[in-house]
Amino acid sequence: MSRPVRKQATRAALAVLLVAGAIAGVPATAAASTGAATGPLAAAACPTAAPPANLNPWRETDYALRTAPVRMGPYGECRSVGSYSAGQAVTVNCYTTNSHGNTWSYIRGYGWIWDDHLRYRGANNRCIF
Repeated sequence: MSRPVRKQATRAALAVLLVAGAIAGVPATAAASTGAATGPLAAAACPTAAPPANLNPWRETDYALRTAPVRMGPYGECRSVGSYSAGQAVTVNCYTTNSHGNTWSYIRGYGWIWDDHLRYRGANNRCIF
């Protein structure tokens, strides 16, 4: 399955879960829409290990759609280390999918950016750890 199709399928699955939760009377949270981890998972889900450069040599340019925070790990609850302004070029190396099914691209030497904040949906190569 190609990456854009896989991302669309992931978003469709998330939409189904949100609708099912609404029908069951469970409120949708910002965590579902932002890729944030909540509760005890939040601290454990913020890995600080960077994908090794020798295994992930790729470089692609994407652009921030809006103010895009860069985080220590691939979750919205991970500590912010900076941000890109709308329209600013972002050089991404590879991506990973967090436990919520959200994809995040790695910016070598800086951190992780949620692909929903990027015009072209981030890196095309999965990170190798």
